[in-house]
Amino acid sequence: REIEAPVVEAQQALDALTSTIEERQTQRRAGDRDVAASQQRLTKFRQQLMAVTNSREYEAVQHEIATVEAELKSREDQTITLLFELDDLAPKAEDARRVLAERKDAAGVSLAGLADETQRHRLELAALDGSIAALRPTVDAAALATYDRTAKRYPRFAVAELKGDLCVGCNVKIRPMLASEVRRGEKIVQCENCTRLLYVVKPPAAVVPPA
Repeated sequence: REIEAPVVEAQQALDALTSTIEERQTQRRAGDRDVAASQQRLTKFRQQLMAVTNSREYEAVQHEIATVEAELKSREDQTITLLFELDDLAPKAEDARRVLAERKDAAGVSLAGLADETQRHRLELAALDGSIAALRPTVDAAALATYDRTAKRYPRFAVAELKGDLCVGCNVKIRPMLASEVRRGEKIVQCENCTRLLYVVKPPAAVVPPA
């Protein structure tokens, strides 16, 4: 989703521009039809003007001609405005197509790399599963059963380090006697609070300098 988000964003921007262009083109075509209709009406009224027989009819036809001419000018002005908008939108749409193509290419490269990484992780996971399967028969059955029960509750961290008297898994202090048993390492000891299996990290052996 993170990889494809820029592509989706670019596609939405292009779609919005395309929709606006189509809307303006529809308006322009409608305007062209209105202009053609107004020109036909204007021609008709001008022909009627030649056939009038009195001043009253003349004034009425002149009024109609003025009305149609005003409508025609308004329609023509709207068409010109739409043409300017279309001229402005066309390069923006071209830029949006370029950005979309670039982001698609970048996403394709990223997705290919992600696929390779996923395959590598799958191979590593298969190797780890194999190692676990090989180790389980070598572990004491009772200890393994205890671990399995704890792992169901804590799938990722069934064991926890003991630092001083503190269980790192739940940050709760355990009884000193229990802590001593963990340090001796003679049997499996579970935290009394979270039931994780406890262990201690023994300090490295001191290096004795040569005499």
